[in-house]
Amino acid sequence: MRICIKIKEEMKMKILILMVVVWGSTLSLCAQGKLSEEKRKEFEAQKVAYFTQTLDLTPEEAAVFWPLYNEMMKKFREQDVKLRELQCETHKTKKLTEEQEKQRVMDLLQHEQKMLDIKKEYYQKLMKVVPAQKIACLDRTERKFHRQLLQKICKEPECRK
Repeated sequence: MRICIKIKEEMKMKILILMVVVWGSTLSLCAQGKLSEEKRKEFEAQKVAYFTQTLDLTPEEAAVFWPLYNEMMKKFREQDVKLRELQCETHKTKKLTEEQEKQRVMDLLQHEQKMLDIKKEYYQKLMKVVPAQKIACLDRTERKFHRQLLQKICKEPECRK
């Protein structure tokens, strides 16, 4: 039983990391100007429609879900920016000492814990206003949406340059 719980926790962490990477990649494309403002708005509209439909959110649920979800994603992005800054500083150093490497690992773990803490905080808030069955599907919905988005983006001619 404990092994199963540990595996589930490890899997959740891997999924969270994957989600952040995919989200960061999407934001990176936006930041590089590869997605126009029009495409960003289209992306957000598709996301709202996809999540609302897939999670089967009522209009009342959607009205409270989206502000909380967007706030959570903003905090994820802020943490991700901090991690990237830290990684850039680390990569500038050609050879790290053992202590520096240990600190780098600890910083990464601390970042992952902060991301998990944010997720936990907002999932608890969301479950107060949206049924838990719908929130339980949120990770899978995000992965599916981002996978579809990346496939769509990579099919566009700009991506092939």
